[in-house]
Amino acid sequence: GRKRALLLHFGSAKAVSRAGLEDLKAVSGISGTLAQTIYDFFHDKG
Repeated sequence: GRKRALLLHFGSAKAVSRAGLEDLKAVSGISGTLAQTIYDFFHDKG
């Protein structure tokens, strides 16, 4: 699924957590909306 696609693209969950929004959008199967959700999950400083 999408989680696997992210891990295959970036190599690790840590790499996914450090990815920029544009990097996330570049992954096959990840929409702009989903990329934003993932980015916000890892970068929520609230």
